[in-house]
Order: sequence, then structure tokens, then C-alpha cells
Amino acid sequence: MTDNRGLLITNIQRFSLHDGPGIRTTVFLKGCSLHCPWCSNPENIEFNINKQDVNFQGQWWGIDDLYQEVMKDRIYYDTNGGVTFSGGEALLWMKKLVPLLDRLKKEGIHQCVETALFVPTSLTKIALNYIDLFYVDIKILDELYCKSIIGGNINEYLNNLSILYEGKANIVFRIPLISPYTSSKKNVQDIVNLVSSFKNPHVELILGHNLAEKKYLALNKSMYYAPPISNAEVEEIRQFFLNAGVENLVCKI
Repeated sequence: MTDNRGLLITNIQRFSLHDGPGIRTTVFLKGCSLHCPWCSNPENIEFNINKQDVNFQGQWWGIDDLYQEVMKDRIYYDTNGGVTFSGGEALLWMKKLVPLLDRLKKEGIHQCVETALFVPTSLTKIALNYIDLFYVDIKILDELYCKSIIGGNINEYLNNLSILYEGKANIVFRIPLISPYTSSKKNVQDIVNLVSSFKNPHVELILGHNLAEKKYLALNKSMYYAPPISNAEVEEIRQFFLNAGVENLVCKI
């Protein structure tokens, strides 16, 4: 990310309806600090340009060019829409994104970020100045299991979460239900204990899927095929949250 060419992007998705309120333009940035076995965007895990498939190579964008590109959809943003930064881990690009974030903020464009929060706290503090809505993943909260399975430092995650709450950030928690990693009773209870400690949390349960199969094949990578979670299991997980007083809860496929 010290490259002077700007931002390394694999896709700019127009008319997105699931990455924030309203109609949005979602920018997918390459590079992630984790290596989740179930990753649905494997083309964005590494920071380098992939040479194996032209669709996943990524492209360097300058800030001015990216600004012009996302502003093509300005007419849709006025209906409560805006721009969402995803990845990979979008927060890893915060320093380079600042000129764009500042410009969009001055234009009154609503900005979201999708993040796993396993980043240096300095980057989270930058994001607080510009981002209107944070979609924050909660994956594995056990310290050793988190490190061994996804390569994350759970203390770094919790520190960043504290920064967001102290900064009064608008947060929606997203919990991928991946058997057996994140959907175990212990992990779900750990997650319930965490989110219920915050006032009026908003939670989205995301059912795992195998829709990235073609991406893994194109990248010549092995894929973890997530076993399906039954409706009964999903309902049991929902009840964990409801019993803890978490009322703003939705389940998405």
C-alpha cells in the first residue's frame, strides 16, 4: 500500500442494494489482514495483482478518477444512497482514501465501509472522521481460535470496536454463520455477550454460502465448502440474541 499508483481495486459495483441504505456504488479494494477459510472474495485477500485470471487482476485507480467514476451515480445517492467501500479490508486503505472521503463528505455523499476491524487503531480513527455507517463483522471471538483459524488478533479487534463506540459511530454488526467456525454455541454465546453489552445494537445474521466457487476455480485455490445450517439451527441462534434483549436483529441469506 506504499505504491504511488493509488488504490488497487477489483470491482466497482453499481446499483448495489445490500451494502448500505438506498442505492449505492460499492468499491472493492484488494488486500486483507485475515485469511478466513470461507472468504467469498478470495480475489481480494492478497494485495498484489493476480495474474491467473483477467477478471480478478485488479486495477490501479487514482483518487480523481475514482471520484469521477462514483459520481456518475450521484443521481441515485440523493435517495438515501451513497458509496460503500468493501474488500478485502477497506480500512487498510484509509490513509490513501482520505482525499476521496473528504471530497465525498463535502459533497454530502453518505459513506459506508464494510470491515472486519483487524487493522491498526490509527486507521480506525481516520475512518471515524468520514464514514457514516460501519458494517462490522464478528467472526471468532476466542483469542487462540481467532488467531489459528483466521489469523486475527482479537485484542486489536476489541480495541477498534471500543474506538468506534467511544466515537459514537453508527454500527451494524454482521455475523457470518459458518459451520463449524462461527456458528458453534460457544462462539454464538460469546458474540451475544459482546453485542448485548452495547446499547441498542443492530445485528445481521448472514448465512454462509458457496457462491464463490467459480472464483476459487479461476484463481486455482482450494475452497472451504460450508455445510448448510438448518432452519432450526438458525432459529436457535436467533433466540440466543432475542433472549439477551437484542431486538434489532435480521437474518439475511
